[in-house]
Parts: sequence; structure tokens; C-alpha cells
Amino acid sequence: MLSWLLRQLSGTPIVGANFNLEVSAMGTLGHTLLAGAIAGVIGIMTSWFITGVLVHPLQAETPNTWRPNEGPAQYAGASAITLCAALIVSVFFALTGGVHVAGVHAGLMNGLTFGVLCWAALALPVLLSMSLFVNMRRGFVLGLMLDWLLVSVIAGGLAGWLGR
Repeated sequence: MLSWLLRQLSGTPIVGANFNLEVSAMGTLGHTLLAGAIAGVIGIMTSWFITGVLVHPLQAETPNTWRPNEGPAQYAGASAITLCAALIVSVFFALTGGVHVAGVHAGLMNGLTFGVLCWAALALPVLLSMSLFVNMRRGFVLGLMLDWLLVSVIAGGLAGWLGR
């Protein structure tokens, strides 16, 4: 499975244990990881602004929903999750080539469309489903949806732009 993934990302034929995988910034794997890492860092900053600044005051309206101790460990965990999510969107884009429909061509627009579809397929339904059972304000849920939309779109857009 790992050999197949590396072959898809590198474009390099893999034969047996000896293979030549291009991991420079100019190779597909390098572009994919660079796009995911940049998108992850930008996503961490946008998440801080949207969730930590804009909608964070809404948490006070539902105090029994939240854990009592919020601090560096939770922020580091959330940042790691955001970085991983951005890397995954970039890898999915590299593996599939993005969206293959009329009017969407390779490059930035393909990546942006791909990011929206990734968000619509996973983050959106998870957040909406969770909001049915967890006591959160609508504004907070909308903030989370915007937060994850930006992470997905930035990751897809950068993967499309760098992978052209």
C-alpha cells in the first residue's frame, strides 16, 4: 500500500526495494507536502482568528458543553489536527488530480473546487450532525464550518496551484 501511495505521489516507477523517489521541492511529493504544510500553517492562523477570536465568546453561552480546562495542550492538539487535515487534502488532490468535470481545469481553480468538495463531503456533514446532539450555539457551528471550509479550500487551492 505504501509503495502504491509513493508511486502515485512521485510519478516514479517503484520496483522492488530499490526505487528512486524524488522528494525535492520540485517533485510532485515535494509540492504536495509543501502545499499541505503551508495550508496547515495558514489554517492554524485562520482557525485561531475564526474560532478563537470571532466565535469564542459564544462558548460562554453554553458553559456545560465545554471542558473546564482549555490551554496549551488543547491548542497544540487542534493545531496538529488542522495541519494533518491540510496535508490529507493535498495528498488526496495529488492522488486524484483533483476534479474532472467540465469547466474545471488543472491548477488553482481545480484545487479550490476540490477543497470545497472535500469540505462538503466530510467536515460539513460531521459538523452539522454533531450540532444536532451537542449543545452549541448556531453562530459557533457556523464559525466552525467557515473555519474548516477555509482549511480545505486553502489546502486544495495550494495543491492545485503548486502541482500545475
